Formats: sequence, structure tokens, C-alpha cells
Amino acid sequence: MKKQPIQILKLAVSCAILVAVANSTEANAIEVWSQGFETDTAGWLDDDDFAGFGDASRVPSGTGGIASNEGSFHGLFADDAGGTGPFTRFDGYRDTWTGGFTASIDVYLDTNWANGEGFDYSVAANGSDGDHQRDFVFHVTKDTSSGDLLVGGSNNTNFAPREDLETIDNYSILTTGWYTLEHVFRDAGDGTLAVDLNLRDSGGALLFTETRNDGSDVIATEVGGNRYGWFTDISVSGGINVDGHTLSVIPEPTALALAGLGVCGLALGRRRKQ
Repeated sequence: MKKQPIQILKLAVSCAILVAVANSTEANAIEVWSQGFETDTAGWLDDDDFAGFGDASRVPSGTGGIASNEGSFHGLFADDAGGTGPFTRFDGYRDTWTGGFTASIDVYLDTNWANGEGFDYSVAANGSDGDHQRDFVFHVTKDTSSGDLLVGGSNNTNFAPREDLETIDNYSILTTGWYTLEHVFRDAGDGTLAVDLNLRDSGGALLFTETRNDGSDVIATEVGGNRYGWFTDISVSGGINVDGHTLSVIPEPTALALAGLGVCGLALGRRRKQ
């Protein structure tokens, strides 16, 4: 009988470990997609695949005086006259929500772009029915009225650089260089989808965030996983430089962990009654 408290403690610790496994968080997200453009541009679709989706190519580090953010190569993306820029399906669309996901891409932002130049980049959520749910868009524009290179976010694109970013929440890019555009898809805490559009510097420091949340995006009934990543507009002479494109998904709790939680609950209940 004296060993019972120790046995209960051991059981409680084991159950705590199972809870950590079952309650997956962003910390244990699994990278399911990565494209660093070291060997090809696979996964990015352009005019060679569908007419009107611009050009996705790769160039050696140092091209145009720009060193790759990672490795010896990076991507060079351009718009299609009258069309849009390239898009990606990552490793495939997902119609099941498992806890959230994060998409990120590195983009070289140049304060010397001409006034009126810029681009829009969207990552869309898929619905649980397999259809498009909603877009979450980064806007980057060298604002004509102020001459500032501005970054903002919304849920829509007009397929051209936005010239009104100074009227909404925005961040002004003061230094030319590599920046990360990060989309974090998560539960807002009330069962609806929230997406943080995060701008980070080359060291990973958070510079700006725009959180988008629509009460109709109910995770339990409406929201699946990722859909596409899409440069809906690239209005920069010579195109834009991109690198380090990834998608990480929070995994679904394993059946073993969930079953273990059930057993733990029963076992601890019995122990307390003894």
C-alpha cells in the first residue's frame, strides 16, 4: 500500500507526456514543404504550366548584385503582361484542420524601386469542403505620394500595387535587403480562424503584424488546411527575388496518444476511488 503514491505519480507523469503529444502546438509543427531554389523551381507554376501566370526562374547568388538569402541560388519571379505572377500548391491542398499551419517566403525588398512599383502575395485557406475559403494578402508598394516602401495586409487583391497603404496599418521599409513574409494560420481562441501576416527581418525579428479574422470562418465546420500561395501581381521592373519558401503543419494528434489519454483518465479515476 505504501507504493501506491509513487505509482500514481508515475502514472500522472506518463499521462502528462501523452497530453503534450495530443495537444500539438506550433512548437512541434512539421515542415512538409521546402523550396530553396538550389536545384529547380519545382512546385511553383508559371506560364510554362498555365498561360497568364508569369515566370518563375532561378538565378545564381550575386545576380544583379543580390546575394541569395540561403545557399547559392534563389528565385526570380516576374509578372505576365495582362496576367499575374507564379503560384504554388505547396505539397497539395488540405481540407482537414489539424491544429494550424505556417507558410513563409523570403523576398528581397528594395527601397530603390520606382514609385508605384510593388507586388501582392496571398496564401489562401482551403475549406473543409475542398473549395477555396479565403485569401490573406501581403501588399508591398513603393508609395507614389510619400516615396516610402510600405507593407500592409488585407483579404483582397486588385492585381495591382496598392497606392493607399498609408491609410491602413502599415510598415515602412527603410533598408534594402531580405525580409520574410510569414502567414500563421491558427485558432483565434473562439473556434474561428485567425491569420497573422508577419513581416520579419533577415534575422527573424518581428517588424510588423496584421491579424485577419472573420467570424464566419468557423474551424469546426468551415475551415480546412492550406490552399495556394500566389503572387497575384508583380509590378516591379525586372521582377522580384525570392528564397526560402516553406510550409509547416501542426500534425493531428496520433490515435495512440488519444487512446492513451482515455486509459489515463480511467486509471487515475480508479486510483482516486481506492
